[in-house]
Amino acid sequence: MQRYHRAAFLAACLLALFVGPPGVAEGGGVFDENQPPRVIPLPEIEEPGDVRAEHGRVYIQDKRDIAVYAFDDGRFLRRIGRAGQGPGEFTYLAGLAVLPDRLIAFDIHKALFFSVEGEYLGQIVPPSQVMAYPFLPVGDHFVGVPLEVQDDGSLSPFTIVVFDAAMKPVKRMVELPDVLAPPPPPPPRPGAAAGPQPEMLMIRGYFDYAVSDAKIFVADSSKGLFISVFDEGGGHLYDINHASEKQKVTEDYRQWALKTRPTGKPVWPDDFPAFTALKIDAARLYAVTPARRDGRSEVIAMDLQGRILDRGFRLAYQSDLFMPHMSARKFDVEAGRFVWVEYNDATDQYELHID
Repeated sequence: MQRYHRAAFLAACLLALFVGPPGVAEGGGVFDENQPPRVIPLPEIEEPGDVRAEHGRVYIQDKRDIAVYAFDDGRFLRRIGRAGQGPGEFTYLAGLAVLPDRLIAFDIHKALFFSVEGEYLGQIVPPSQVMAYPFLPVGDHFVGVPLEVQDDGSLSPFTIVVFDAAMKPVKRMVELPDVLAPPPPPPPRPGAAAGPQPEMLMIRGYFDYAVSDAKIFVADSSKGLFISVFDEGGGHLYDINHASEKQKVTEDYRQWALKTRPTGKPVWPDDFPAFTALKIDAARLYAVTPARRDGRSEVIAMDLQGRILDRGFRLAYQSDLFMPHMSARKFDVEAGRFVWVEYNDATDQYELHID
């Protein structure tokens, strides 16, 4: 059973990875409701992937490279990288992350580093060519979820692992919960023909991690609104744990998910996960919950120790909970505002939303 779960999760992870679904004063507010939403046409974008907002810019993973826009007015600034196999080139661009001092782009077999302005700085080969989650620098270490094969050919449990600068494992931190994997198909009844459609779990739990201030923040919705914080070497520092009410899966979400992700026979849990995304911006944590009102999801803003600063229905982007940690890579937070990309059928092009 465990082997099936891990293999299924890896297959789903890789499918989503390469295809993908369509500062504030202490005690003050975090969101500025006086700033109107902005929608900016993106004629330069062919196939958007990850979206990152940092350093007053918006970085968008495109088909062959990374497009950069100004956060303040949406001006197209430059492209970073290009298709190819040489220095600073991508064989297959699979994602990106933006850190305080650099940008890291994920290729199939390597991680490339650029300055935040786009200058190529070098590359490394991760210890595992397949990572179920991003391979990120944290302080003088790296963190990732490598694909590890045991002597009998089966997959080891997916685990967050900290590596040193020489790519040697330092500590195995947290094993991913089974809630991420789809259920195995039920055995057929004796004498019954196999069903025409496999069962597909439509909503999974949220498990993810982010790095900030040489710390690793691990989000695990199987424990509620729960975030564990570790130092760069994988040592446990503290936990953030807030009470959360169970949110029943709504008919509106079922209909939306069936339209956006046609699949086999859908299987629905009774409840949404406790939260569906974790973002870090300007020493603030932003936890997105499944609660929605007037077309927006609830966002809980906290300081890095977990003290709640603000909460409200802020995010207009609709998360795809088929694999929420992948959907969370499609939007970001900059200066307390949410940033994402949507396709406009009327204009036949993508648009950048800043809200």
